[in-house]
Amino acid sequence: MKIWVAVLLVSCFLTFTIACVTESQKDESSQINLDEPAPQIFPDVASVVEAVAPSVVLVRTRQSLTDRFGRTNQGTSNGSGIIFDQEGYILTNNHVVQEAESVDVVLSSGQEVNSKIVGTDPNTDLAVLKINPADVENLVVTKLGDSSNARIGEWVIAIGNPLGYAGSVTVGVLSAKDRTLKLPDARLHDLLQTDAVINPGNSGGPLLNLRGEVIGINTAVIRGTLASGKQAEGICLAVASTTAIPVANQIIQNGKVLWPRIGVGIDDVTPANAEKLGLSVDQGVLILSLAKDGPAEQAGLEPNDVIVALDGETITKFTELRRLMLQKYSIGDTVTISIFRGNDQLDFEVVLDELVFE
Repeated sequence: MKIWVAVLLVSCFLTFTIACVTESQKDESSQINLDEPAPQIFPDVASVVEAVAPSVVLVRTRQSLTDRFGRTNQGTSNGSGIIFDQEGYILTNNHVVQEAESVDVVLSSGQEVNSKIVGTDPNTDLAVLKINPADVENLVVTKLGDSSNARIGEWVIAIGNPLGYAGSVTVGVLSAKDRTLKLPDARLHDLLQTDAVINPGNSGGPLLNLRGEVIGINTAVIRGTLASGKQAEGICLAVASTTAIPVANQIIQNGKVLWPRIGVGIDDVTPANAEKLGLSVDQGVLILSLAKDGPAEQAGLEPNDVIVALDGETITKFTELRRLMLQKYSIGDTVTISIFRGNDQLDFEVVLDELVFE
């Protein structure tokens, strides 16, 4: 009798469960478009790596090192780079080749070729190298993509040579955009944040989307105990392609980056500081100071003006202004800067001159 009761209870439970599942499936099926292909659960990382890896190089530098006894020895260090042009141009980090006396490039095939430094830009921690494409067997080039189209949370892939382990691949997601990193001698802007693992030797290697396009150049990792005493793990940063592309183009053209300037000290406007300062807008770029006899001062701009547009393009924060200046303008260009002064919106014609970094 007890057995039959148990069987009956199990049978009733299964019948109830099946009925609930059936009803649930009916509800779900009414929300699913059966004409759409089934979503891919995991990204096809292998295909991207197979296509891009031949364009990722190991950058080997040699420099003279002086020990505490005054003796000079030859030292070597390794980084990474990505071939992005059929002429043999390679993007890497400035800190990879800084103070290098010679630079060699090792391809994924193991072939080693000589390279030269075309130019560097410490302000973005980027550098461009060049190899002779005729020296390379089966030169492979990877396209530089547009990081402005990248979405937070999408899959990304890092390829490089951490600790000399050539061709290492790590996978993660794009954690954030528009990050800033303060270094002892520079402040880096327009950085992508990812949890794809980056280690020493990854510097200069590509951060890729699933189309196999370079959306960033891996640059730094925040790890360990910070000055504040807090612990950090897995905060990896890459220079976004929206900065890397114009910087690379200028280095190829000029041997360096010529930065145009407005001649202002600035800060982002936020709802909090807008209320505190009594500003009439809650986004834009607040002018804190003016360079003496600089373009902005000569044009009539004043402290506490809020820049809201550049040639009609809306500006909501400093990184947008900086990106536009780098991508679209040159020294000597005349630009229309729209500002709010109190409740009044005004336009000023400003002639850009050169920003000189000290």
